[in-house]
Amino acid sequence: MDLDTRTWLQERIDGRLAAGVAVAWFVLLQVAMALEPVTHRPEPSYGILLELTMWLLLASMVTGLVMQRRWGLVASLAAAGFFTALSVACPVSGHHPFGAWWFGQMACALGLVAVGVTAIRWSGGLPGSSAPVPDATPAVEAEDPVTAGAAASRD
Repeated sequence: MDLDTRTWLQERIDGRLAAGVAVAWFVLLQVAMALEPVTHRPEPSYGILLELTMWLLLASMVTGLVMQRRWGLVASLAAAGFFTALSVACPVSGHHPFGAWWFGQMACALGLVAVGVTAIRWSGGLPGSSAPVPDATPAVEAEDPVTAGAAASRD
């Protein structure tokens, strides 16, 4: 890992962004789990490996978000990827029967992927990316000193 990537991962993120990602995970994961039907078939070994990896990534995500570091957002995106893989693997392996519940669970999983991508973009984008990042500071007219001074005094 080069120095730029390491520095990028260690940068602080806004606490509101971290809280929003955590709330999205809490809500969407609960909804997705509630939608799963009861099964009478054992989970395949690769399903156990996917689920264990997802839970380890979720623990990393929580740690990173509490510390308000960007690597918590990256762990969130990785966990969402594994959650999506788990959602696909359930009916494919025969662990759960395929049904309407699957569409709701996939919507939750893909929603978490979207949350992860959006959060990384809002936190400053990928390192070395040329995509513009929206500026959160209000625009101040520099040509009119009265307007600039009044705007500065309000901050």
